[in-house]
Amino acid sequence: MRKFIGVARSILFVIVGLLLMFLLGLKVYGSWVAQPLKKYWSDSGSCYISKYEPDYKMIGLVGRVLELLSSRYFYRVYTKDDELLRTSEWFFWMREGNEQVAPEFSGATVLYPGTEGWEYWTVTECR
Repeated sequence: MRKFIGVARSILFVIVGLLLMFLLGLKVYGSWVAQPLKKYWSDSGSCYISKYEPDYKMIGLVGRVLELLSSRYFYRVYTKDDELLRTSEWFFWMREGNEQVAPEFSGATVLYPGTEGWEYWTVTECR
């Protein structure tokens, strides 16, 4: 009986691991195919922040479940030469975005809306 329980636990562990890898793969896919909704430039013109909305609807029911478990929007900060500096897409514990509030720059600080107020990064390249 103990051997059976050990095998059952191992199988369950593998199934949960595969499910998590599958969901992570869908998250990566969503970030690859996401298109920027809008760009917001810094005052210096050296950086911009883009707002993205991943489209999981094309994946079907699994995509709808993933939408429930992730943020509606995410943000990426780029240099004017399109070099990625920061991204919020992997902050699973946060819910970013608000349709009525735009991200903004304040010197080297990049502010973007979150569910608990403003989230921010200090990005010295954007001065």
